[in-house]
Order: sequence, then structure tokens, then C-alpha cells
Amino acid sequence: MFFHKKKKGGPFYNINSDLVIYVQSEGGTLFRSYLRKGYDFRLNYGKGSRILFDKELIGLTSNDKVSVHAEFDANYKLFSSEIHGGRFLTPTEYEELLRSKEEKRK
Repeated sequence: MFFHKKKKGGPFYNINSDLVIYVQSEGGTLFRSYLRKGYDFRLNYGKGSRILFDKELIGLTSNDKVSVHAEFDANYKLFSSEIHGGRFLTPTEYEELLRSKEEKRK
């Protein structure tokens, strides 16, 4: 069993020095994405949030796409997040959905 500390105010979870998001696409594909600080994020030198995050997750087909956008301060405190083509999951929801999919395959 994994224990996750939820980053207050959003769907990003701290695991070691990474942030993790759990997503389900509208097509039913499950994603667990590990985001490395300093690599998967970009600095914003203009007005607004200090750190930006944009990611597209693509499922088995090109139509099964999820777009995630988030804004953070310099300490990776979440200001805002939005998702298109899917929904954010908690780690528990993700594990339950993954387990039910594996049971259906058997």
C-alpha cells in the first residue's frame, strides 16, 4: 500500500522530490504521471504565476487525449489547475479503477 501526501488545494501529490497526478480520460484510459521539478515545468518570466505546467496525455487512440494545465509559485504551491478531456483522480480512486480493470481482463 502506498501512502501519498496530497499537496494542499489540488490534484498534485508529493512523492519524494516529484509531483504525481492521477488522471482518467473520457475514453476510460488511466494515467499516473510523475512530474520532475525543474524538468517538466517551465518558468514564467512575465506577469502571473512563476511556474507553469502543460501536459498532454494520449491514450490508446489519438482521440483519447487529456490536456492538463497548472500554475504554481516558486515553491510549487498550486495556484490553479484545469483539465480537458478527462478528470483528476485521487490515488485511492486510481488504484481501485486499475484493480477493477485488471479483474475484468481475467
